[in-house]
Amino acid sequence: MIRLLLILLIAALFSCEPALEDPYENFIIPAGKHDNGWKMQSLQSKTLSFSAIFDQTAIYETQITENQHDINKLMGFSDCNSNHHENSARFGWRWLEDQLEIHAYAYVNGERKTKLIGAVELDKAYDYQLQLTNDHYVFYLEGYDPVSIERKAPCTRGLYYMLHPYFGGDEKAPHDILIQILTKY
Repeated sequence: MIRLLLILLIAALFSCEPALEDPYENFIIPAGKHDNGWKMQSLQSKTLSFSAIFDQTAIYETQITENQHDINKLMGFSDCNSNHHENSARFGWRWLEDQLEIHAYAYVNGERKTKLIGAVELDKAYDYQLQLTNDHYVFYLEGYDPVSIERKAPCTRGLYYMLHPYFGGDEKAPHDILIQILTKY
């Protein structure tokens, strides 16, 4: 009996710990698509916080040279009970000049506005935060100064729906693209 207990104790000491579940959600934009399907989700806050990891699949070349300057979308939300092409804010990204650029990307009264925030490394997690103030969208990217884009007059009511990864402009994803996201709100 003691021998059996000793064997069980030794086995317990040398057994592997169970693997922790990966808290990141994999968003895969399939080749030939703009996104991986519509996922309706409301945002109950005026702040969206998340971490994101891009890997080698974020490197791409467009078929039409000028489309390389198009900004793909990462995460954000609609604003003022309107369609996201009318009022919204989200982080954008593109592969340009051998780096992954991150942009502030917004629609304000139907007018698209963008500002470069900075570049991120592949295979590294970065924290992102998008805040909604009375008169601005404020974009925070870990390691960079905040960037703001002026928004229209404050809404009397706010219904915000989440916006998830999207490839394009004009062209669709040239290959499967993986973005890992941990939403914190």
